[in-house]
Amino acid sequence: MAILPKHNDRYPNYDPSKDLTKEQLQRFTQAANSAQHKREEIREADPSFMQYAKRTALKQVVKPKPDKPNTARYAAWMAVFGAVCLWLMYMFG
Repeated sequence: MAILPKHNDRYPNYDPSKDLTKEQLQRFTQAANSAQHKREEIREADPSFMQYAKRTALKQVVKPKPDKPNTARYAAWMAVFGAVCLWLMYMFG
């Protein structure tokens, strides 16, 4: 394997004077942001199977009413908590 001399110049092909101007950079940023926004809209309009399954799993089953406390959800969580406590008492008792 040949040993090459160490490079001293960092970027020989880069010329800062040929870089984008502020107006070009702003237009490029706007175009990139709008393209990203369109991609997100398309992704949300046609979700993959995993996204659809996740959205369905996290969707609320019992819809809360604004003027009424959600007693069904409270009762369900109390039943789960009670079952876990009974299981812990059985395992460690």
